[in-house]
This record gives sequence, C-alpha cells and structure tokens, in this order.
Amino acid sequence: MNRSFALVVIVIVAALLAAPAWNFQDKKPIAAYIIKVVKDVERRSSSTSGWSKAVLLSELKAGYEVRTQEKSLAMIKFADESKVAVREKSIITIQGEVSGNKILNRDVYIERGRAIFNIKKQDTEQFRFTSPISVASIRGTEGGTGFDPGTTISDITLITGSCDFSSTRSQCKIIVHAGQTGIVDSSGSCKADTASKGSLQNNNPNSNLNQGNGGSGGTGSGTSTSTSFSLNSSLTGTLLSGQGVALRISLTNPPVDITAATIRYRNQGEPSFKTLALTISGLNLSGTIPGTDIKAGTTKMFEYYFSMTGSDGKTYSFPDATPETAPYTLPIKPRVVYMKIPITTPTGETRFLQISYEE
Repeated sequence: MNRSFALVVIVIVAALLAAPAWNFQDKKPIAAYIIKVVKDVERRSSSTSGWSKAVLLSELKAGYEVRTQEKSLAMIKFADESKVAVREKSIITIQGEVSGNKILNRDVYIERGRAIFNIKKQDTEQFRFTSPISVASIRGTEGGTGFDPGTTISDITLITGSCDFSSTRSQCKIIVHAGQTGIVDSSGSCKADTASKGSLQNNNPNSNLNQGNGGSGGTGSGTSTSTSFSLNSSLTGTLLSGQGVALRISLTNPPVDITAATIRYRNQGEPSFKTLALTISGLNLSGTIPGTDIKAGTTKMFEYYFSMTGSDGKTYSFPDATPETAPYTLPIKPRVVYMKIPITTPTGETRFLQISYEE
C-alpha cells in the first residue's frame, strides 16, 4: 500500500515537472520606451480614448498608439536595442509578447505615415510591420516603411537585409532586398524595383533626418523627394524612332499637392532638353511625346527626367540628384525605311531595286 502511494506521488511530481513552461512563467505584453521626442508627439493606451503628450522615456506597452504631428518625430526603443523612428503625421500601434527575456512576437501597425527602423536580428522571432493592406516580415533589417490612406498604397525600402512583403487582400507576395523598394496597392498587386538614391537616403535610419537631428521629422527640402514620394511611369521598354509615346504617370505619397509637372527630354547627343507640360488629374499625370521628337540617331538612346512644383513652392525631381547630368535613359530602336527604285533591264523590262536604311 505504501509502495503504491509512493509510486503515485512520484508520477504526479514527474508530470508537473514536464508541464509546459507557461505554468511557471507567463507570457507578458511587450514594452518599449520613447527615447527621443521632436516637437509634437502623443501617445494613447488601448484602454483610453484621449491622447496625452509623450515625453522622454514614456513607456509604451502592447496596444499603445503613438501619433506625431507635422514636422515631428518619435524614436522608440525596444529591450533588444531595436529602434523605430516614427516620422511626421503618423499613427502607429505597438503589439507583441515576451516570456521572461525572450521576445515571442512583435508588430508595429502603421495606420498612416511612416516608420524608419533598425531591427536587431533574432534567432526565431520575426519583426512585423503591418498596415491595412500589407504585411512586412523582417529579421535583422534596416530601412523604412509606410502607408498612405489617401492613395491606399503601402511601401517599404530596405538599406540592409531582406524581407517578405505581402498583400492582405490577395496572395501576392514578394521578397524585397537591400537597395530595393517594394510596393503593395489596394488592388492586391505588389512589385519590387531598384530604390532611387533619394529614397535610400530618406529611409536610412542612420541619417540625421531619421535620428531627429535634421531640425524636424519632415520630408526634407530643396529638390529632394520625400521619404515615400515616388512615381510609376508608363515610359518603359524600348522606344521606336518616329513613334510618339502616350505617357501615364501615377504619384505615390507626394508630400504636398503638385501644382505643375513637366517631362524634359532629348535624344542623347542633342544640346538641350525639350519641355512637355503634363496634365495633372489628382495623383495622375499624362501627356504625349510627339513621334517627331524621338529619333535614334547615332547613340540610339533617349534621355528624360521629371520636374514637379509643389504647393509649398519646392521643386521635386525624378531622378532627384542632378537630373540633367544623370537622367533616366531608354534605348531607341531605329525605324527602317524601305525605298523602291525603278530600273530597266537590258531586255527592256521594268524592275524595282529595293534599298533600306535606318532613320
């Protein structure tokens, strides 16, 4: 009888020792701290409806929101030294769980605006940035990501590392690598392309702007584009000499209203650029380059760039760095012209000699 009782006790103790870890150490909501505040930054917990002013070392628990006003910035730091800079006019929410010192999961939800990040690599955990239409899963990565509710476009630009970037509205999923920008739109489509020099600069977490040392959390000045200001042009592929091109350009996240836009172009080797004013309709631009202005010539290359004026009076160029000396280029396929020359044979018959040349 005593032996049986001892055996039961041993079995019960062994079962307890083999129980899941959560019996001894519970999961807890993740926490982070605001380590830098530039101008107007607010926070709000999930249990309150009103916003309160964020100050240095304000704690952010799971479910807390952070809101930045114009020309403002908040720097958030997690326990593993990962940092997220919340740019101006943004609203983000922190989510996640920890168990002891181990981070189980983390999510920064971007309701609007932009976040610039430097995420430390973890063995198992993936840091996620989500928006109403996208999910970015990253591990040990630097870059920036944002969502514009006006255009319903989400984008991410990476300085280092890579990430999976997918749509929540379709099965579309892409891998974005260092030096690339990925875009997901509200229709569920997604794509990745080489990031512009300006985009790389504006999404670099080590830049003065994203460290809060640039005077504000704003979008920059002069001819530089904003963090997420980009365009998608139908001017791609190979042009045909003598054939006009109908342009369709869509803008993504312009920092201000665009009041005027032009494309400046030339056939490579010509002394100056021609200017074509583009028609503006919301975030779309359009225009037609005449066929008489597209000629292959000896270089067989077409050069062009876009110049736009914002309601703030600033000029925004694509490409944004020295566009006249380093414009976009496209190859031009020469048009072959055929000519038939009538000739008379020795027997008196009329024949035609066909010759051709590249125009």
